[in-house]
Amino acid sequence: MTDEPEYYTAQPLPRRDEPSRGYGQGAGFGPAGTVPGWGHQRPVGQPVNVNVVGGRSIVLAYVLWFFLGNFGVHKFYLAQPFQGIFYLVLSAIGWLTVGILIGWFFLGLLWLLMLIDLFVIPLRVGALNARLARRVGGY
Repeated sequence: MTDEPEYYTAQPLPRRDEPSRGYGQGAGFGPAGTVPGWGHQRPVGQPVNVNVVGGRSIVLAYVLWFFLGNFGVHKFYLAQPFQGIFYLVLSAIGWLTVGILIGWFFLGLLWLLMLIDLFVIPLRVGALNARLARRVGGY
């Protein structure tokens, strides 16, 4: 059996303080060109790469916003339970009093907040995923 082609072999990333040498050019990022093995501790001060698994999804947040936004479900998904309850109360009061025209004010406020959420959802998802990465990475 032949060896794997060069593009299948793992190439270590350079440290942030070293200039980038490009793919397959030069030695690794460890001392004297070695790559630290599994279980070896990195010296203090070197960056840690963290892959976040199980973070929040922007697509799912928008799907919840579109279909269940009147009930604030997207706010519960984005770890904002008090705002989710506020959306739920606005929706309930609005739809229960729409017959006497007062409800349109509550629903108008709810829909204005949902319009703002349309632009804020990516920022909130990014903040939640960054917080998860910091917690996992030990920062």
